[in-house]
Amino acid sequence: MSWFGKIMGGSVGFMLGGPIGALVGVSLGHTLLDDKVRAGYAESGRLTGQEQRQAVFFTATFAMLGKMAKADGRVCDDEINVVRSFMRDKLRLDAATQQFAMGVFNEAKDNATPFDDYARQLGQGFQNEQQLRMMFYEMLFTVALADGVLHPAEEKILRDAPAMLGLHGDIFNTVKRQFVSDLSHHYAMLGLEDGADMSAVKKAYRKLVTEYHPDKIVSKGLPEDFMTFAEEKFREINEAYETITKAKAS
Repeated sequence: MSWFGKIMGGSVGFMLGGPIGALVGVSLGHTLLDDKVRAGYAESGRLTGQEQRQAVFFTATFAMLGKMAKADGRVCDDEINVVRSFMRDKLRLDAATQQFAMGVFNEAKDNATPFDDYARQLGQGFQNEQQLRMMFYEMLFTVALADGVLHPAEEKILRDAPAMLGLHGDIFNTVKRQFVSDLSHHYAMLGLEDGADMSAVKKAYRKLVTEYHPDKIVSKGLPEDFMTFAEEKFREINEAYETITKAKAS
């Protein structure tokens, strides 16, 4: 992860600007990597534009997860375990990167910066990449529902977030349908209403497989650590199309 190495080497977070840049700087100061580990990551040079975008996406993810976890006033062990599982199993972060991510999570959950400020900076920074903003929103949903329950405080954040991220107003219901276990899940994966005709299914599928191809997603600023999430999204799009096609043919 080149951007992380450069930050370890001295390209501090304020280069990113805004509340996310400030959070990177504070989190690095509190991330207790031993000198040998830190030296192993450190790289020289300034962050490129692409690396800055990757750092913003990565930091915003764990900042907003921290805000979501604290939304009801306290963070329980189950919520922390969900985030750790997300880092380990969904993103497959190594130990040092997990430590930094948890530093961001802990700083964000306790600081005075509102969720809205982080969401707006990410939305503005990726205003031309709707698929990345959408993928980010789906990540929030994935973690919120990891325990099988959508708590009222989590739901409020998930309902408010689309406006800050520049996503359309009904996206909450569309993404929520992705977490049911019937055919509606597959229509939702393609961004369609239940029972959409085959021409609409084909059109949505072709658009999404182009937009969400993992190579294209990474080229737009998704951190490489999030590749497994992008690959899973791509697989689910293909699975949704195949399942709907079979259902309509039967």
